[in-house]
Amino acid sequence: MDREVGTVLVQVRRTDGVLDEERSWLAGQAEAFQPAAPWRTFRWFYGQKHYSGTYWSSTMSDHVIYESRLELTRLLYADFDHRVRAVYAQPFLMKTEIDGRMRRHVPDFLLLREGDVPLVVDVKPRKLLPRPKVRFSLGWARDVVESRGWEFDVWTEPPADEVANLRFLAGYRRDWLFSSSLLRAIRAADLEGKTLGEAFRSLPGRPVELVRAAVLHLLWRQHLVTDLATPLSARHVLHSGPAQVEGTGTRSLPPVLEQRSDPESGRDAGRRLVARVSGGGGMRGAAVRVGVGTRFHYDGEVVVVEEMFGAATGNEVLVRDGRDRRFRLSLREVLASGRARVIADDPGPSADDPGEAASVVLAQLDDDELKVVRERAAHLNELLYGYRSGSSEIAAPGEPRPDYAPGLPKMARYQAKAAELGVSLSTIQRWVRAFHTEREAGLVRDRPAAPESGGLGRADPRWVEMALEVMAEYEEESTPGKAQVIRSIGPRLIARYGEGEVKLPKRSTAYSWLTELENRLPTFRLSAKRNRDIAARPGRAYGKLRPTRPGEYMLLDTTRLDVFALDPLTMRWVQAELTVAMDWYSRCITGLRLTPVSTKSVDVSGTLFQAYRPRPAGRDWPAHAVWPDHGVPRGIVLDRDAIEGPMADAAAPEGVAGPAMVPETIVVDHGKPYVSEHITSVCQRMGISIQPARLRTGRDKGPIERFFRTLRDGLLQSLPGYKGPDLYARGLNPESEAFFFLDELEAIIREWVAVVYHHRPHRGLVDPRMPGLDLSPAAMFDHGIARAGYIEVPRDAELAFEFLKTEWKPVHHYGIEIRGCRYNGDGLNDVRNVTSPYTGPKAKGGWPVQADPDDIRYVYFRHPSTHRWHTLEWEHAPALKFPVSEEALELGRKMAAAKYSYPDDEIAVAELLERWNLGLGLTRTERRMALRLVREQRAIEVPDTDDDDVTTLPSVARVLAPPDSRSPEAEDMGQEVDPEESGDVLAGDDDEEDELEPQDADDFYADALEDA
Repeated sequence: MDREVGTVLVQVRRTDGVLDEERSWLAGQAEAFQPAAPWRTFRWFYGQKHYSGTYWSSTMSDHVIYESRLELTRLLYADFDHRVRAVYAQPFLMKTEIDGRMRRHVPDFLLLREGDVPLVVDVKPRKLLPRPKVRFSLGWARDVVESRGWEFDVWTEPPADEVANLRFLAGYRRDWLFSSSLLRAIRAADLEGKTLGEAFRSLPGRPVELVRAAVLHLLWRQHLVTDLATPLSARHVLHSGPAQVEGTGTRSLPPVLEQRSDPESGRDAGRRLVARVSGGGGMRGAAVRVGVGTRFHYDGEVVVVEEMFGAATGNEVLVRDGRDRRFRLSLREVLASGRARVIADDPGPSADDPGEAASVVLAQLDDDELKVVRERAAHLNELLYGYRSGSSEIAAPGEPRPDYAPGLPKMARYQAKAAELGVSLSTIQRWVRAFHTEREAGLVRDRPAAPESGGLGRADPRWVEMALEVMAEYEEESTPGKAQVIRSIGPRLIARYGEGEVKLPKRSTAYSWLTELENRLPTFRLSAKRNRDIAARPGRAYGKLRPTRPGEYMLLDTTRLDVFALDPLTMRWVQAELTVAMDWYSRCITGLRLTPVSTKSVDVSGTLFQAYRPRPAGRDWPAHAVWPDHGVPRGIVLDRDAIEGPMADAAAPEGVAGPAMVPETIVVDHGKPYVSEHITSVCQRMGISIQPARLRTGRDKGPIERFFRTLRDGLLQSLPGYKGPDLYARGLNPESEAFFFLDELEAIIREWVAVVYHHRPHRGLVDPRMPGLDLSPAAMFDHGIARAGYIEVPRDAELAFEFLKTEWKPVHHYGIEIRGCRYNGDGLNDVRNVTSPYTGPKAKGGWPVQADPDDIRYVYFRHPSTHRWHTLEWEHAPALKFPVSEEALELGRKMAAAKYSYPDDEIAVAELLERWNLGLGLTRTERRMALRLVREQRAIEVPDTDDDDVTTLPSVARVLAPPDSRSPEAEDMGQEVDPEESGDVLAGDDDEEDELEPQDADDFYADALEDA
C-alpha cells in the first residue's frame, strides 16, 4: 500500500432513482451494496467528441450504459468472459479521506465473477495515464478497492485486431436467433483442428449462410475457440478450450516520482544510447544520442533525461518535466511508441527546417526554367566529378574534358567553369555549396518561399486574425455582408493594437481577402444553416463507425418531405414526414413510414419492425426488385420445379419489398420519438443496443442524410406538389398541385426504393479488397451475407406485440383500465384481482399490457402461464368501425365535457365522429388526428389472437365454416349438398330448440361452436 486507507463510505442508487444512505464498506461485503441502477448517467452537450450509448449485454440480458467507445470495448470483453456473471456501469460512489481531504470517486464498471472476488474497473485512454492528476486519482482508488479485498483494474486501448474480432463476433451473441438443432449438428461434427472455412462447409445439407452464422455464434459462446489476436479468416484453426484474449487491463500504477533516485545506487547514469530519428520532409535521417541531458517532447511536454537504468526487462529513464516533476519511463516506449520525439541539439536536417522539399520547389517551375536548372546541375557535376551525369559509368563521348579532369586542382576547375559560363568565381562557389546541400532544388533562382498566408498575399496576419474572429461571431447569427465585417475589423484593430499599428487594406483588397477567408470559414455565400454545419466540422481527421456485416448498425431518422400530400378528409394539402430505417453496411432501406405532420414513437417502432417483417412487394414490381420472403416455416422446402398444377403457383413466394435482418445497434438522434421509453423498451426486449448521435451533428448519420437528398433529387422533384428544400426553392403555389394521398405517396417511395435505389451503384459502397468494383445496396447486402452469414429473423407471428407500447396496470374484476378506458377479455380470467409478480419502479404490482397509441379499441395481454397473447376489447369499441387514437379520444372527451354535464366515453366518441363526419371547424390538431385514422396501413400489423390451435386447421375450419362459405367448395368436390344446410330452403319464423333453452354459464358446451 502506498497510503493508509481509513473509513470508506459507499452509496448506491436504487432502480426508482432514490439514493441509499451511505454505509461503511467493510472487507468481503460484495453483496451488501450490489447496485441496482447507475449512480450517475451521462449528459449530452453540443460539441462533445465522445460517443455515449447503451449496450445490450448477453450476460445481463439487459442494457448497460457506457460513456465512450473505449468503455464499450471493456463491455465487449466482459460480455465475452464466461466467468463474469454480472456487469454494472457507474456502480457506486465511494468516499474516503486521503491526505487530509475527502475524496469522491465513481468507478466505471463493477464486474462480479464466478469463483473470484469482484473486479472494479476504471477506463482511461493510454495517453492520459502519465498525467499526475490521473495517476493520483486512480492510485488512491486502487488502494481503497484493494484494501477491501477486491481487485482493481485500469483499462486502456486493447489490441486493434483483437477488439475488431470481438466486435465482429458480438453480433452473434443473442442465443434465441439461432436454431438449436443447427447448433447441435455443428457441435456434433468433429471440428477439432479444422479451419474456419471447413467449419462453414461442414453441413452440406444446410444453407451455408446459416451455418456460417451459427459457427460464429459458437465462437462467441466459446464452444469453438480460435486465435483472436489476428484478423479472422477462413484459415483460422479451431480447437476446444477457453478462449485467450489479451485486453489491456493493468493493476500496476506506480505513483509519480517526486524525489530523484540515489545517483550512487550503482546504476550507470552515464550510459548513452543512439536513436535514429527521421528528419521528415524527404530529408536524410540523422543520428541523435539519447542519454543524460537529452531533451524530447513527450505527450506535448518537454522533458529532460536525468538518469538511465538498466534492468532485465529493458532500459528505463528518469525524466523531469518543466514543472520539476519526475517520473520513470521505459526507453522502448519513449523511442518506439510514437508518443515521444527527440529534440536534436546538433545541427542537421530536420522537419522544422525552413523552406520546402525539393519536389515541391521543382514542381513550381515551368519546362524552360526546369531545363535551365538541370543544365546548371550538369555543369556542376562536371566541375566536381568530371562527368555531366556525375558518374564515370555513364560518361558521355569525350568525357572527361581536359579542363575538368579529376586530377586537376579544385580551384583550377572552378576558374575554368566560371570562364566557360561567364560568371564570377564566387557565384560558382555559392552554386556548389547549394548543390551539395539540396542538389537541383538549391540551384533555383528566386526560390519560392513557404506559403505563410495562403492566397492572401502580403496581408498582415493581425488583420487576418481579426477578420476570422469577426466572421466566427456570426456562426449562430444571420448571414452578414462583407461590408459589415470590414467595418467591424478597423475599430477592433485600433482598440487592440493602437492607432496606425496595423495598416488597413483598400476596400477592394479587403473584399478579395474575405473571399479567400470564405474558403476557411464560410460566412457570406452559403445559407446560415450550412455555415453552422461547416463550422461544426472537426479540425482533425474524421473518424467513423465501420460496419462489418449487415445489421450491425441500423440508422433511423425522420425528415419532412419536400412534397405536399393530399388530406383525404378535407381534400387539402398537408405536410408529411418520412421515417426511414437504413442498414449502414449495405445502405439498404429496411423500413419506411410516411406520417402526417409529425412522427410519434409508434411510427419509429413500426419502421424498426419492418426490418423483421418487410412489407409485401407490389404485384406489378419487376422481378429484380422483389426480395425473397423469409417467412417460410423451418423444415418446409418446396421444389417448384417438381410441382405441377395449381400448387406450383402456391409454392411461389410472393416476395417482400426489402431485406429482412436483425439489427444489432440502432443509431438515432435525440428527437423525442427516438429517446422515448417506448423505443428503449422495444430495444431492450429485442436485444438491440442504442448508439445516439451527437447533438446537432448530422455527419454521425451521414448515409441516411445522403439518402434523403438522393430521394429528393431522384424522385420527389418529379412529383406534383414538390415544394423544394427551402423557401427560396419553392414554386409559386405548389400546394395547389398536391395530388397523391399519404398512402399513395408512401407506396410510390417504397417502389422507387425497391426498383431504383437498391439496384443503383453507390459510391459509398466499397470492398477494400476490390476498391474499383461498383456495388449497389442489393449487391452489398449479398456480399455481406456471403462474408458474415445470415442471422435468421425470428419467425414468431406474435413478434409484433413486442413492438407495441407497454403499460403496467392492475387487473380488476372488471378488467384493465388504461387512460380511463376499460378493457376486458377471457384472457384475464385467471389473474383478476391477483397481484403481479413483476417488481421494479414501473410495475408496482401491475401486469404488462401492450397498447397501440393509434388504435385504442384493443390492448393485448400475454398470459403468464400459457404464454399466449389475448386481445382485450374496449367496452365502447363495438361503436367504432375504424381505429381511434389516444389523442383523438382526449379531444372527444374535452368536446363532450364542454357540451354535457355528465359526459362519458360513449358520448365523447359520438361527438368526435359527428364533428369529423361534418368536416366543419377542424383545427390543425384535429386534422392531424383524422389523417392518422384514414391510413389504410397500421404502423404495426398485429396478428389475431385467441384462435384455438385445432380450429385453425384447414380441414377443421371447413367443417366449422358457415354454410355460405362451405357449400361452393362441397359442390366443386362433387359432394351432395343438403338444401337446408346450404340455406336454399327458406327458414320459418319458429323458434329453434337452442333458442328456447336457457344458456347455463357453467355449461361445458355453451361456447363450443362460438367461433363457427
